[in-house]
Amino acid sequence: RRARARRPTRRRAGRRVRGAGGPGRGVNLAPVGRVRAAADAMYFFYYIPVGTDAGVRRFPVMTVFFAALCALVFALVRFGPDDLPVDFYRFIYVPGRSGWDAALAAAFLHFGWMHLIGNLVYLGLFGPPLESRLGGARFALLYGGAAVFGNVAQGVWNGLVLHTGAGIIGASGAVSGVLGAYLVRLPRTRIRVAWWVFTPLLAWTRAGRSEVPAVFAVALWVLLQAVRGALQTQGAAANVAHITHLAGFAFGAAFVALGGGWRAGREEALWMRARRALRGGDAMAALDALSEYSRRRPDDGAARAALARVRAQVGDRLGALAAYAEAIDRLLDAGRRGEAEAVYAEACRADGTFALSPERHLDLAFGLERNLKPEDALRAYETFAARYPDHPEAPFALLRAANLHAGTFARPGRAGACYRRLVQAYPGDAWADFAREQVRRLGTGTDNSR
Repeated sequence: RRARARRPTRRRAGRRVRGAGGPGRGVNLAPVGRVRAAADAMYFFYYIPVGTDAGVRRFPVMTVFFAALCALVFALVRFGPDDLPVDFYRFIYVPGRSGWDAALAAAFLHFGWMHLIGNLVYLGLFGPPLESRLGGARFALLYGGAAVFGNVAQGVWNGLVLHTGAGIIGASGAVSGVLGAYLVRLPRTRIRVAWWVFTPLLAWTRAGRSEVPAVFAVALWVLLQAVRGALQTQGAAANVAHITHLAGFAFGAAFVALGGGWRAGREEALWMRARRALRGGDAMAALDALSEYSRRRPDDGAARAALARVRAQVGDRLGALAAYAEAIDRLLDAGRRGEAEAVYAEACRADGTFALSPERHLDLAFGLERNLKPEDALRAYETFAARYPDHPEAPFALLRAANLHAGTFARPGRAGACYRRLVQAYPGDAWADFAREQVRRLGTGTDNSR
């Protein structure tokens, strides 16, 4: 019987295929065939992801755009196809008759509510953390490329294996590409899944919620797609485009791996391992992971700061101070001055004598004063003068400390001590005469501060 493509109108989807949830299923728009696998009626197993521990670093613009576009097109097709000057039927990808543009456009058409919602759930869960690491442009290329590759691959499979010319719609190829890219870029994350197992012949059912490694959850999904795709060659229902899922997944994994995502994923896996170890109270395991991560990513100042905290936690004071200094240097080199200043304040709380190299320390002190952080600036100036008394800028550091004591904190006694120290230690310096005058003023009471 020849399979014919159907219009994506208000008709309800046909028969639902049993099995695990996945990205909302890509749909082969063909009449449902007979299911000859009797074992498939023996049990039902459903699962759907409901969360992940991968953080989102920035607002996922492209993820929101693709999700909104899918929802908008679905609403237009379902509720007003006759009122629009657009024939959505021509956007269905029909193997042998459509080009790559239709293969892309078909990714924004959906057969029914569950088809749409399934895709949006997976896109909303895995898209934001992935996009925040790839960037919007690369994420868009991934999404579009996986949609085209998945739909074209399903079309070839339909013609050569299933012997049908059914049309193909759905974003599941694109979403499967996101899933494949996620597995490469964030392999050590954990996914929270809600699941249900139901065996009607045994009158037994169980449901729950579990947290599983991403590798396990995604591998199970891939296995189920492969098995169900193989069953279609034996006469199982061909209304779900399982090859679209597999091809889109492969495209996404390859796209990110070839772009360096595999290496970045392994590096971030070390960071996640350290974070989990700290939550579990295993500081030594966290130290090993952070040390390896910092070796691979010597430019990551935030990681160096985390390494410093763990070294302090295990009692390695000197190692912690060295890591703090490296962290501040990396953050300043990256232009992240605010973070560098926060790490400096943290290091000073850990050790009051903490200091950077002379030039870097003085630059940080000036920045702290400019950024209206007088307490940290004062500490930096006094530490500089004590740590580097022979440096040409040591007298100026004392002068700045004295001015902060006198002006910002209204402590004339401490200001006078700094001025006197400048006069005694550096009598020939250009600032010595100014310091003598300030000592005289403070001594005669002309300064009103107390």
